[in-house]
Amino acid sequence: MKINRYIKTGKNKYKLELENGENIILYEDIILNHKLLLKKNIDNLELIEHENEKYALYDKVLLYINKRLRCKKEIFNYLKKYTNDINEIENIILKLENNNYLNEELYLKSYIHDKISFTNDGPEKIKNELLNLDFDSFLIEDYLTIFDNSLCLERIEKYINKYLKVNKKSLPVFKQKMLLNLINLGYFKDDIMKVLNKVNFEDTNLKEKEIIKLRKKYEKKYNEKELNYLIKKKLFEKGFYE
Repeated sequence: MKINRYIKTGKNKYKLELENGENIILYEDIILNHKLLLKKNIDNLELIEHENEKYALYDKVLLYINKRLRCKKEIFNYLKKYTNDINEIENIILKLENNNYLNEELYLKSYIHDKISFTNDGPEKIKNELLNLDFDSFLIEDYLTIFDNSLCLERIEKYINKYLKVNKKSLPVFKQKMLLNLINLGYFKDDIMKVLNKVNFEDTNLKEKEIIKLRKKYEKKYNEKELNYLIKKKLFEKGFYE
């Protein structure tokens, strides 16, 4: 099929106006590989369009990894949105590796650094996330050595102090909440308790404020005896045991 005209439409792309009135968008490399500039004729349109689709998919992946570093599993899952051809996905990943767009060591360093710098996540949570991305556990452990015991304790203390400043809970409830939160964030219980055992504060004022709040809320609904019982019950639930 004869090509009547080439029109550049963007970076590395051209619109080809064909003699039958159709227009197709092809990547520059596809045009050069098939020598379409010289021949000005397309012998097998279906083949060229198929190759162009593959090139478009690879180009889409380049834009995806340009936003931030990606690992193999992330790229695989991304490509699955656009094709069910596993062989093609594996070929694209291999091409990315050959062109040095995939680097496990760099990814691990960057991932762990970002988690330490921008989140409260602890070593176990980070490790599990990386395992879910199909990284080798021994390799993960090697790069997680930066997350040593002193760093863990420092981050745990910083987290607790942050919430201590705005705490309205009794001491036992506060400690229990911090323990559960930090375990969920991936810190070890022994490390958490080392810090929590040093935490102590007088919660009498908090208790008095809670009594005033409860009395104001329920005084019109209950008589004095019932109200006192209810207040004691609510205080107990909030960790004010005395």
